Amino acid sequence: MLNTFSLLKKKIPPISLGMFNLIVVLWLSLALNISFYQKIAKLTPYSGLKAQLFLAATVLVVTALYNVLLQLFHWRWNAKLLASALIFIGGFSAYFVSSLGAVISPDQIQNIMQTDAREMRDLTSVRFILWSIFLVILPIGIISQIPIKKEPAPKLLLKKLLHIAGSFAILAGLLFVFYVDYAAIFREHRDLKGMLSPQNTIASTLSYYRHRAPKQDLPLVAYGTDAHRILPASQGQKPKLMVLVVGETARAESFSLNGYSRNTNPELAKLDVINFSKVSSCGTATAVSVPCMFSGMPRKDYDEQ
Repeated sequence: MLNTFSLLKKKIPPISLGMFNLIVVLWLSLALNISFYQKIAKLTPYSGLKAQLFLAATVLVVTALYNVLLQLFHWRWNAKLLASALIFIGGFSAYFVSSLGAVISPDQIQNIMQTDAREMRDLTSVRFILWSIFLVILPIGIISQIPIKKEPAPKLLLKKLLHIAGSFAILAGLLFVFYVDYAAIFREHRDLKGMLSPQNTIASTLSYYRHRAPKQDLPLVAYGTDAHRILPASQGQKPKLMVLVVGETARAESFSLNGYSRNTNPELAKLDVINFSKVSSCGTATAVSVPCMFSGMPRKDYDEQ
């Protein structure tokens, strides 16, 4: 594969930084965000040709926005490194969004920070391997071999300004036409921003470290210090033992114990269990729901710190 990339580098003529940025932008906005556009298509208030125009406008908005960001941060000396990082982050973000239906949020970043190698191996599949090769490794290998030609600083700055001005013109025009529709969609479906790669992972990671990363040197607060035995254990009598079964990764509505039509709890149904059906979790992520569940705090007063 390295020989192939080296041969590719010899055959590709040098291109301008603006053209390089455009290639990266199109890959980020089109190839990695199909699930996002499919979701937008379902939520569009239009039908027929108007729906197609609205979807095309959404693609242009995302493309223009990413183009502005790349024009600001990409320079000849760091363009390939930053582009590779964006493709790497965006590629794997898009996999979890499209294949697992995950929405990348600070909670998901917290799950990643607290996971282990065994849980990561459980996510490995043929689809994951193929995705990694064709949507992450191969694109990074190709852009790393594209030569970027040198340009005089005034000419480069002028091109960047023109790109940014053109992108802002597209953004202003399309948002002016469809602002009411976008505002309604994103107000009702706030999780949409968690489907747009790679900004979902970058923004969620920054939010996690700003608000949810474990704080250092917090005082240890003792809990349950008032607990005591009512009856002492005797030699001839075993103490009462309670086993709590927690299905924290399952939805209550999918439990046959709660009336679901399919028999999803066949083994538990055979036992004399007490099923707590009126329970609400503090969150949909393990890193949030389990600590809250065993904290002793009510949901409304839960403080993960």
